[in-house]
Amino acid sequence: MNQHNPTSWNIKDPRELYRIATGNELSYGSLHIMRLAPGKGALTLDWNDFEADAGGSRSYSLYVRPRGQAESEATRLSLPGASGRTTVTGLENNTDYEIWLQSSDSVVSPTRLFRPGHVPGTVINYMHPEDYIYGFSGRSPASPSIVRLADGTMLASHDVYWGNEGQNTSIVFRSSDDGASWEFVNFLYPCFWGKLFVHRNRLYMISTSTEYGALLIGGSDDGGETWTQPAELIAAGSREAGGPHKAPMPVIEHKGRLWTGIDYGSWTTGSHRSGLVSVPADSDLLDPANWTIMPFLPYDPNWPGTVVGGSLAGLLEGNAVVTPDGALVNLLRYQTNGGTPSHGRAIMLAADPDHPERQLTFYKVVPFHGNLSKFTVYYDDVSRKYWSLVSKVTGPNISMRNVLALVCSDDLEQWTVVKDILDYEHNGWPEDSKKVGFQYVDWMFHGDDIRFASRTAINGAHNFHNANYMTYHVIEQFRSLVASE
Repeated sequence: MNQHNPTSWNIKDPRELYRIATGNELSYGSLHIMRLAPGKGALTLDWNDFEADAGGSRSYSLYVRPRGQAESEATRLSLPGASGRTTVTGLENNTDYEIWLQSSDSVVSPTRLFRPGHVPGTVINYMHPEDYIYGFSGRSPASPSIVRLADGTMLASHDVYWGNEGQNTSIVFRSSDDGASWEFVNFLYPCFWGKLFVHRNRLYMISTSTEYGALLIGGSDDGGETWTQPAELIAAGSREAGGPHKAPMPVIEHKGRLWTGIDYGSWTTGSHRSGLVSVPADSDLLDPANWTIMPFLPYDPNWPGTVVGGSLAGLLEGNAVVTPDGALVNLLRYQTNGGTPSHGRAIMLAADPDHPERQLTFYKVVPFHGNLSKFTVYYDDVSRKYWSLVSKVTGPNISMRNVLALVCSDDLEQWTVVKDILDYEHNGWPEDSKKVGFQYVDWMFHGDDIRFASRTAINGAHNFHNANYMTYHVIEQFRSLVASE
């Protein structure tokens, strides 16, 4: 992170975020749009005036117009107060709009961009690919994470991504109505590639500070409203030399320790080495001295069963998971691009849970649908199966992510496609696999259902990879789908 940038995981006001992230002052006042959720012919937005007068003498208006039209042609709507939520209807789908707010004493918010249109699921948040409001970090919501607290509240987070930008900010949202609606909670800075998880009834976030930045962990005792100062577990690296790499991967408990997958390397250096970090389950997770960082294992193309050739062959974004016979493994995404076969394989590396300081060892190459994008694997005690949601390849574009499939396995080695949950390759959708993606899904069991958050690209995203939505979805009665398919 830059020298002038302090760490703060308790930011509400975008002006404070901008000042901390850039060292400069944002040239706007106290009025801000905090969340956008475009839908079919409509937009729902949340706003807040961070300096609303106690007497309520200010009144507020919303202005919206098709992008590029004269300001005088904008539609004006009155807002009921200094903060809240409103929905604008009667909008044209597949049309870019500009929207801003203004108070009666001429405080004007930054102008935001959006595009209405059909989107599957419930919108948690949206970012137009040409909206630079968080340009110091990026312009695309990525790395979705979702968790349920003991009181039933759900939290979801995403970072703000764009290649070669700062990649240093995450945003947390909350749902108090079982996912029907979402609201802004706070910004976490610096925070990237983060995973929310609950342990011993306390909320945590494990992340990096930026792309290949320091590995951090912070905690919250009030449902994410405020956070501790994050502790550094691994020192920062860089894009050029390599450093810590991760995604929102599972944090599991096994043999008295918490385990999660971490990589080390970079795309620039040509590879990522694989490892697990762990901590005694009953220890202070915020004390770096309690953590064990095993040596990272490089990929070896001579392992039995690996692909032949490949332009990017290597491993990343591994799942710590316990096999049916009680062994601990790291099941990893396998970059088989350009190899033979070009997709359909994952790799398991074995860990020694009694010696967490020891390096992983090669275990097995296994058939796996959707190995070219991050996937999350969890074991379900009820069905006695392992489950995942994967980006399934159904055509010649092996990088496609517009078919999201539910898969399961009895043993982590043989996987069955249960059902295509979202299929925008074969449903006649006008945008193709280069523009649509449901990817990097983070999910959880909830009773008989699966709840998941998706990094979703649709309705004019920059491309399939640089998404414009984070969306929330429910798969009801997921276990029954095995028998019905």
